[in-house]
Amino acid sequence: MPRRVYYRISDRPDGRFDAIVTIEPDTVVRRDGFDSLAELEEWVDGLRVLMAALGAPVSRADGAETATETAPTSDGSTPSGRLRTAR
Repeated sequence: MPRRVYYRISDRPDGRFDAIVTIEPDTVVRRDGFDSLAELEEWVDGLRVLMAALGAPVSRADGAETATETAPTSDGSTPSGRLRTAR
């Protein structure tokens, strides 16, 4: 069964952007520091190609987030799943 993959864009105070990608059920990948939305969208297009080859279409998150996707625990880890920062 194909996994659902979705992303959301986060604005940073320094004017740059981050992409947060969730691969269900429990993997979150964060790519920090895009200089522009165009650069971020280009990266997402590449992600779409890669995930389509695996049978997992990518869609933009609708803004309804769960606490486990974004809120780290007191030790900095995510409550369930794995957080990976892409560089």
